[in-house]
Amino acid sequence: MASIAITADSVSALKKELRFFFPEIKSSHLSEAIAVALDRKTHASLINDINKFAIDPPIELLNEEAFFNRLVHLGYQDDPEFSFEGVDIPEVISTIPMTAFEIEYKSKRQLAWRNLMVVAINEGINQKIFSLRPEDNRWINGKFSHTDHNSGHIFDFHLPNDLPGRCYVKDIGFDELAIHVAVNPRGNILKAFNAKFDAGDAFAYSWLERRKGAWLQTSNTLSCRNSLLDYLAGLSAVPKGFGDKGRVIM
Repeated sequence: MASIAITADSVSALKKELRFFFPEIKSSHLSEAIAVALDRKTHASLINDINKFAIDPPIELLNEEAFFNRLVHLGYQDDPEFSFEGVDIPEVISTIPMTAFEIEYKSKRQLAWRNLMVVAINEGINQKIFSLRPEDNRWINGKFSHTDHNSGHIFDFHLPNDLPGRCYVKDIGFDELAIHVAVNPRGNILKAFNAKFDAGDAFAYSWLERRKGAWLQTSNTLSCRNSLLDYLAGLSAVPKGFGDKGRVIM
């Protein structure tokens, strides 16, 4: 999956490019399929959200399966080779680097790390601490601003079963964010990358890419009490506009 900002210009640019991929599809049908790919029931509901989010539009994933399910329902053929990642326009944000294909989350520890990181990044986006746009760090006076790379920010959130979580985010340059997360946190020691159990009953960290695309770099660096492992590994965590794996950029 790739992602786009929910704006009229982005959706229009995507539709224009898709006309080259699928010249046989009627314009209205393509509009409906794009809306479903963005998890809306109809094109009208997508337009409504575009207007609603005009000031600060979210970035959301484009779902190929949903896109073609709608098109098949409208009488067209599926195309299992198509990926929104192949739509080469500035409005489409890559969420799958080539290194993502080398990575699988199989063990409980890998899944727990992945889920905890995704939940924390989602919360940072929801709370408007930062966005997936390059340089869009908002923790200084709550403004859209270029921030001091030496500054960081701590924010609190709750996991789905109401367990307390705490996240430390810091701009490390090159449009990357360092993300440190603790469950049942203890103070602010989580700012240290090697905090481990001093930070809380679970502690994970990694980096969020925002220049070449938007994805979580896979470090699988986790300290976790056994009592939390099954819970974290079983969380349902869907990334809000970014990919969930890619090799660590050195």
